Amino acid sequence: MKRLFALVCALALTAAPAAANDAARAAKMLKEAKAALAEAVSPKSRLAALGLAAKAQEAVLKALRGDLQALAKRRDALAETREAEERRLSAILAALQRLERSPRAAALAHPGGAVAAARAGSALAAFVPALEVEAAKIRVSLDEIAALEARREVATSEARASLAALREARGEIATLLDRDRRTRSLPEALVAKISAEAEGLSRSAANLAALSTALPPGTTPPGGAPFSKNARGLQPPVEGRLVTAFGETDAPGVRFSAPAYAEVYAPWDAVIRFAGPFGEEGSVMILEPEAGFLIVLSGLAEVRREAGETVLRGEAIGALGGPPPETEEFLISATSEVEATPPETLYMETRQQGEPVDPARWFALVTDRR
Repeated sequence: MKRLFALVCALALTAAPAAANDAARAAKMLKEAKAALAEAVSPKSRLAALGLAAKAQEAVLKALRGDLQALAKRRDALAETREAEERRLSAILAALQRLERSPRAAALAHPGGAVAAARAGSALAAFVPALEVEAAKIRVSLDEIAALEARREVATSEARASLAALREARGEIATLLDRDRRTRSLPEALVAKISAEAEGLSRSAANLAALSTALPPGTTPPGGAPFSKNARGLQPPVEGRLVTAFGETDAPGVRFSAPAYAEVYAPWDAVIRFAGPFGEEGSVMILEPEAGFLIVLSGLAEVRREAGETVLRGEAIGALGGPPPETEEFLISATSEVEATPPETLYMETRQQGEPVDPARWFALVTDRR
């Protein structure tokens, strides 16, 4: 992780603006994950710390992907410019070679006489430095292309390493999740009540809004810090891109576009009030980080926790659809305009006392348009 941290710090200084911003964010997340892993003393806390580490790796991959795309575009532009300069220089050199092969008497002949011929010769002589400048430009382009290729090789190597680290973290998360699955910190009677409520509402609620508003106020997670006191600092539950902000559509939430099979993480310590399939919404999960506050997530392809369980910030709670990320597919999509695997969408609402509220009040939501 130390080597990866150094890499993303370097990216933050040298990459294109968008990739540099992503790299700075990834570096911050890596630092936080490292501290959480060092402080984890129980399986539950390690599960949350591993979630933070996996999400940080996903942020690293996002930054690397942006840098690889920028490098590919810059390399293509340089190659196109270099080829144009080479064609122009070749045409000039070919013309000079034809003059060189011409009979000397013919070369000295000029309609304007000997003086005009001398002036033409001086003009040709003056043209030589310009040719040297053109050749120097080509050499500079070749040097920059070589530097870009070297940087691309480093980024590609680190992307492979980051993908391997992500797979390792996800594997350990799955193992710990199996052990932790029945570990509860709420009274069994309350767990049974929450589960019964969720099961009943899954059959009776007509839509996502009805499902959310029908949930009676519950409880704040044991020992959890107040969710309501946070101000625009929380990471979204998925490592993706905000594509629909609050108020842009009739839906009272926001939408994220994320890579296929992206993990979905608990953004805050919470009690799970609902988890499972719900109509056309796909699988839905409703988290209660504080009594009277709900975080509604829909569009999941896989739900890994159950109603009545408590989760810590950073714990993996589900995943979007699509296949797990493979190295070659990632590298292809990182250097191509066409995605190797289409992205998936996660929908999120935040509700206070049953009413939808802009998630930007608590979450750090940034779009490419802002």
